[in-house]
Amino acid sequence: MLYSWKIALSEKHFRNRFIVSMVILLIVLTGFASLLAYIETRQGHVVYDPVLNFIKPRDVSYFIFFTTYTTALVAIIFAFSSPYKFLHLIQMYGTLTLLRVVTLFFVPLESPVAIIPLHDEILKHTFYSGGENIKDLFFSGHAATLFLFYFFSVDKVLKYLFLAAAISVSIGLVVQHVHYSFDILAAPVFAYISYKLVTKFSKHYYKEVAL
Repeated sequence: MLYSWKIALSEKHFRNRFIVSMVILLIVLTGFASLLAYIETRQGHVVYDPVLNFIKPRDVSYFIFFTTYTTALVAIIFAFSSPYKFLHLIQMYGTLTLLRVVTLFFVPLESPVAIIPLHDEILKHTFYSGGENIKDLFFSGHAATLFLFYFFSVDKVLKYLFLAAAISVSIGLVVQHVHYSFDILAAPVFAYISYKLVTKFSKHYYKEVAL
């Protein structure tokens, strides 16, 4: 694995793509964090959601936290086994985050009335600036990221593991009333768009992903 990274980084074309992708990702993530701070102060719309009205809210934060980050760790390890897989995952995640920036900015929402704020120490000390953001809504980042791993994976076992994690976390987010149901339903759509944009505009994607 380390040898493949050494070979890839010795190639100027890959090295330039990797550096540019990392810089763009950092810029997007920095802007995303600033946006999250802004939308917490912005007046949004409360939406009637018959699905949430049907479900009594319960706190399943620990399940969501464990499933999300365990799955993310597995996906990163899988991607890191190949420099090209890792590069493409960076590009897909950056695209997904940029799409979230756009939708969060143009779709101002208030949190569901019966929300139980998600306890996530990683988000709390990174993107949430020490607090609990409750307007980080359309579309769900947790669900979309896990669905992205599903679309990205070429390993059949991991693919269905990622799908199971995405579905279970999506259900948990609705049970806890962290998101509206349409935030969840939109997540796989935007994840797929992010996946397809990278595969479409990377000329050698299918050749590289097999390396």
